[in-house]
Amino acid sequence: MTETGPTRVAADSQLARITAAVLFIALTFGLVVPDVIDAGLVALVLLGLGWLLSTGEWRRPQLSRAERVYVMMPLVYTLAWVMAWILHGGSPAGVSDLERLPNLLAIVPLFLFIRRVEGLEPAWWNGLVAGAFVAGGYAIVYVLTGQESVHGARVTGPTNPIYFGGIALAFGLMLIPRLADDRVTNGGRLLVAAGIVLAFVASALSGSRGAWLAIPAVLAIYLFTAGSGQPLRWRLGVPAIVLALSAVVLTSPLLPMSERLDETLFELNVLEDGGNAERGLGLRVQLWEVAGGLIAERPLTGSGPGGYERALAESVQAGEYGAHLLRYGHPHNQYFSALIDGGLGLLLALLALFAAPLLLVSPVSRRYSRQCRYLAWCALAGGVVLAVMALSESILERNDGMIWFAMLTATATSLANGSATRRTNAVAAD
Repeated sequence: MTETGPTRVAADSQLARITAAVLFIALTFGLVVPDVIDAGLVALVLLGLGWLLSTGEWRRPQLSRAERVYVMMPLVYTLAWVMAWILHGGSPAGVSDLERLPNLLAIVPLFLFIRRVEGLEPAWWNGLVAGAFVAGGYAIVYVLTGQESVHGARVTGPTNPIYFGGIALAFGLMLIPRLADDRVTNGGRLLVAAGIVLAFVASALSGSRGAWLAIPAVLAIYLFTAGSGQPLRWRLGVPAIVLALSAVVLTSPLLPMSERLDETLFELNVLEDGGNAERGLGLRVQLWEVAGGLIAERPLTGSGPGGYERALAESVQAGEYGAHLLRYGHPHNQYFSALIDGGLGLLLALLALFAAPLLLVSPVSRRYSRQCRYLAWCALAGGVVLAVMALSESILERNDGMIWFAMLTATATSLANGSATRRTNAVAAD
């Protein structure tokens, strides 16, 4: 927070209005309309690059030490991955991964630009609420009309149930401080509450379970960040309400999550008895066993991109696993994927990438105004959900996972830090 007199994009400027509109549209429709989130990320990056180049701000970004570390992490991870790919022979299997990496690098211009644009907060909050409504409505209609895909009756959105359900849940969790925000009218709070419920319902109808593991950690963080300074009834009441809502959604016979939980318990019993479960958890255990064997062979250097597919094919040919596993090109765990692709070095780069947005907004989440803390909370909640999703899905090995990671973390951190910086400068000017 050491800027002095930085160039700003005024809230009433045409550029700021276009940026706000793009952000709102991307959040509103990104979970249900194909390619909207991709186009939104590209549009914001192009707007940012145009402004940075035309003003010369790319040469003088005036970043604090924490901000410099943050913008370096996508570059570090990308460099670590490319080096691992080259050192392991530049396998053709890694070309598709290489083509996705620019999505991760989008974090840099996005952060540098949005932190300088004033007046984006309404577009952010309204976009989250609208996105929750659209996702929830879409999921309910999907189920009521009896639609099905390769995932059965699970709601997929434009990608698959993992991303639709996980990101919808992140939307709901990011919204919870708005329930206690005294800047929001009573009618606005009702809309926020409805949005949170619909986001949770959308996630439940997706049948995706992994992201829900983030809720206890997220709510514990809430007590000491966004909840700090709130009246006790809100500080404790909001997490209690969210926990109650989670319990209802997870156990209601009207929603598929109760069936999915029963399935998980059954699979755990089968696995405990030494059997092979063949549904979601059981398949992952088999994929993780293959990954574990590969990691044990080369824990420091990894086997390189494409190594997992080869090891899986060899295991199936040897009769150790069924041929149905061949449709999976990664181990459904981003941490295992990093160890396989580049060994310990790439894993450390991945952990730094996931930790960077959390560490950047941590001071903002405990100090400054409610406005700053609530925006910082979005970065914390979204970052934790994505890091937990990475335990059961290789999110950076899919285009949509990388785009959502870039969009949510870069936007939330830049809004929070930009707000804190403006407040600091205003106090110093007084």
